[in-house]
Amino acid sequence: MAILKLSEQLYVSPQLTEQDAKDAAQLGIQTVICNRPDGEEENQPSTMQVQQWLSAEGITSFKHQPVVAPNITAADVVAFQDLLQQAGQPVLAYCRTGTRSSLLWAYHQVQNGMSVAEAKAAAAEAGIDLSNFEARLQEAAKHKLA
Repeated sequence: MAILKLSEQLYVSPQLTEQDAKDAAQLGIQTVICNRPDGEEENQPSTMQVQQWLSAEGITSFKHQPVVAPNITAADVVAFQDLLQQAGQPVLAYCRTGTRSSLLWAYHQVQNGMSVAEAKAAAAEAGIDLSNFEARLQEAAKHKLA
């Protein structure tokens, strides 16, 4: 199973498969957020296909917020947090590797007092390496929201 726990109510995953939809249902996932643009890669399942797999497993809350990692904006972070707050918990967010979904979470966390090291460690525990984004995370930490 490629679904890994990032925080108490948030799981992350690389591109979902039909088996992942079954695994998500077994975990009690209530909402899925796709952070991947459709057509990003050849042979990538469409968001519609993923929604069908999830729906067949009883997960009907699906949100599509496509982002590209180097271009994630403050507005993207806010939109992701809004989706998380409005969503039935727990939430599963996915993209190609899980990095974008983890970054959207990490940016918000460091703006609210979590250290960059703690955010990177939480992501690493979920199998996601955010080292390439340390400078951007440090910059986000300077703009604390709390």
